[in-house]
Formats: sequence, structure tokens, C-alpha cells
Amino acid sequence: MEARVEDTVLGDRYELVEKLGQGGMGTVHRGVDRRLRRTVAVKQLSSVLAHDPQSRARFRREAHAAAALNHPAVATIHDVGEEPHPDGPRPYLVMEYVQGATLAEVLQGGPLPVVDAINTACAVLDALRHSHECGIVHRDIKPSNIMLTGPDTVKVLDFGIAKAFTENATRITGSGAAIGTPAYLSPEQINGSEIDHRADLYAMGCLLHELLTGQPPFRGESPFSVMHQHLFAAPEPVSLLRPQIPPAVEAVILRALGKDPKERFADAGQMRAALVDALTQASMPTVQAPTPGPPATRSDARTALRDRFRFSLRPSADSALALLGCLLSLLCARGRLVDTAHFGWVAIAAGAVGLVTLPWSTRLSCAVSWGPVAEALAVNSELRRAYIGWHHSYVAIAALLALAAACCLISAARSRERGAGSLVAFWFTATASIWYFLDDLHKLFVFYLLLALVAVAAVSWEAVEFVRHRAGDRGRRRAFGPR
Repeated sequence: MEARVEDTVLGDRYELVEKLGQGGMGTVHRGVDRRLRRTVAVKQLSSVLAHDPQSRARFRREAHAAAALNHPAVATIHDVGEEPHPDGPRPYLVMEYVQGATLAEVLQGGPLPVVDAINTACAVLDALRHSHECGIVHRDIKPSNIMLTGPDTVKVLDFGIAKAFTENATRITGSGAAIGTPAYLSPEQINGSEIDHRADLYAMGCLLHELLTGQPPFRGESPFSVMHQHLFAAPEPVSLLRPQIPPAVEAVILRALGKDPKERFADAGQMRAALVDALTQASMPTVQAPTPGPPATRSDARTALRDRFRFSLRPSADSALALLGCLLSLLCARGRLVDTAHFGWVAIAAGAVGLVTLPWSTRLSCAVSWGPVAEALAVNSELRRAYIGWHHSYVAIAALLALAAACCLISAARSRERGAGSLVAFWFTATASIWYFLDDLHKLFVFYLLLALVAVAAVSWEAVEFVRHRAGDRGRRRAFGPR
């Protein structure tokens, strides 16, 4: 819960009302300007960062420069000052109070729909283009520094604060936290090289990667591990985490994440134009530049579902695997590999359902179509108790196959975007185990029951994914009302 702050007034003017959040650079409060009678946001800088007069002087200089920014997507700076503190004077910054949700809060509901993610990135790039033209580099672009104030409108916070504490200061503080956030630091920020506006474009590549996949491009057990990856590791392509992302959008992210600043876009405007072109090439709705006025109404849930349907047929290993399962299931029915009255019809139905559901979900398609294929092969396998008996070696093999089937099913359930391969492996290991342990009267009955249960489970997984997207949409809609 937000802690209340009582009887605290900064500069005999700004009354702190409640604590909104705390980060590595300080604490943010909602406050009231007693002189102008308006609500403001007050950021008190950490005494660890503002430990000497030179640092405080740099902070005032950068705050004055950032206050000159005048853009709808940049949070306005009203005032800067210092408050006495036992550990030394603590600088504070008085900013426009912005109602909405940070991107960090929105991402708790899962990644954004592709169109919404790119619209948001374009809005941030508009703010960065303005600040770069004014000679100001943000240096700490990250989800918690961006407020979502509407469907496609943002406010970028904390301009100039990171720079105030990087000149003539150590790169690592006593607490072990880097100046800036490790997940979004450019290589030149890490190794202490000269920094220009292209460091912000690298951070935008990291941000867009997280908006689309729910996770930054580099992760590790410690800040040093993450920074080492920024310097030497290649980012994982977003299409491996979310196959429906257009290749042109992926190319924009990979270019922004170039290790050498010369490999990145020349400026924020060029990166924004590349994102708009990427959406145009993918035949998606054109990005509209954020403008004042009422936002266009649109069902975010339908947009997310439409994006998923539109790109699930993009060539990928999962879609090819699902299509092969459908075709093999139909061939198994035609070939009469299982000589029973009902199996042929079940295989035909599974293949047809797999083809119908393939444009929506490769995981659901594989869950249904590969079952009859695996069953047909298991029927004709020699791993059957009637042939080889209860020899301990064969029992161990069948038991391990059953365990492998359980592991594959768990892996498929835990996968947010993928899981087709795990489902195929599940079917082959599960049917082989069933045909060893059960007698002839129960085998097909168990298979039909298992096929129905897996199909229901796969539909449930997709429903949960759809609800997760809607939860993220509700997080964005909280930006319209009071917090």
C-alpha cells in the first residue's frame, strides 16, 4: 500500500501527501503546491547519489535544461530545489502530476498486442525526437519511466536525471546498482564510452522487445551478468518468443540493439518511420501520431485476437508442425492403420479440427491432430506387453516414457506462445506407454478420453492467454481514471 507522509513540506511550499514509488535514484511522492494550489509529483533524490556539491550542481543544471522541453509526451518540470538532511542536502524535483499507469504496471498483465506496442513505442520516440533536437539525452528509458495516459499517448518521465550523476561519478554505486537500469543500458553506457542520443535508441530496442514479448532482451542472475550480455551477446529474436510478430518489426528491434552506435538508426525520427513502414508492409493498421483530442474507440480484446489470427500462419516451425499433423491424421484414417469401427472417423475429425484451428493457434492444432498419428504408430509398435511380457527392462522403458509424457505436457502448459513441439512429443511418449501397460479392452477407450481431455486443456490454455491480454488492456484503461 502507498505509505502516507505527514507534516513534510519541502521549501516551505510543497507538501508531501503520499508515497507513489521508490527506485534506485530516489523516492516519488504525490504532493500539493501550496502557493499555486495544484497537485504535483515530487521526486527526492537519494542522498547516496547526491553526496557532494558537484553532483547537486550538475543535477540543477540538467533539471533546468529538461525544464525547457515543451512536448505533450514529456512530463513538465515545474521547480528544483534542495532540502536539508542529516546526510547532506537532498535535491528534489517538482514535476507535473500524471494520472495513469506506468508501462511496468501494464506489462504485469502480459505483453501488449502488436499494434498497441508499436503505437506506444512511436509515442515515446516522438518525445525522444523532441528532446534530442534540444540536445538532451534521457539515458534511462525503461517501462517504469513511461506513463500510459491513453490508448496511444504517453508521458516520459525523469529527463536529465541520469546524466546528472554519470559525469565524474563511479559507474557503480556502493549498493552495486548501475547508474541507469542494467536491462536497458547501452554498451557505451556500460563501458564508459562517449554517449549520444543513440544510447536512447538502444534502450528503445530493449523497451519494444519487452512490450512485445513481456521480457527484456537480456536477463541474468546479477546486474553484471546482464551488462556482460549487452556487451557481447546477441539478442534472442522476438519471433522465437512470439511467432506472430512481423519480420519487419523484428528487424527494427535488431537494428536498434546494435552493439556499435553506428549500426543503429540515425535518430528517433528514422526509427519511428521504420516502425510505421514495418506495420504497413505487414498490412496492419497504420500507426497514428499521438494528437490531442479524444482517442479513437476500439476493442483492444478484438485487436489482440485479430493480430493473433493474422500472423499465426506466418511460416514457422510450429505452424509447419501443426500442418503436418493434420495431414498425417487424415492419411492415418485413409490408411486404416487401426482396424476399429471408430478410429478412422476420430482421425478425420482430429485432422479437420486441426486445420480449422491452425490459423488461430498452432498449439491447439497440434494438440488435436497429432493424437491419432501417435496412436496409429503405437498400435503397430512391438513395445506391447502381450508380446514381451513384464520384463523389468521394458517396464522401466514404459514408465520412463510415461514420465516423459508428463514432462512434455507440463512444458507445453507453461509455454506462453509456443509448445507445439512439446505436445507432439507428449503424444508419442504417452501412447507408447499406454499400449504397454493397458490391456486391449482399455487402450482405445483411454486414448479417446485422453484426446478429449488434451483438446479441452488446449482450448483452456488459449482462453487463459486471451484473458491475460484483456487484463493488460484493463491495466491500460486505468490510465483514464484517478489512481
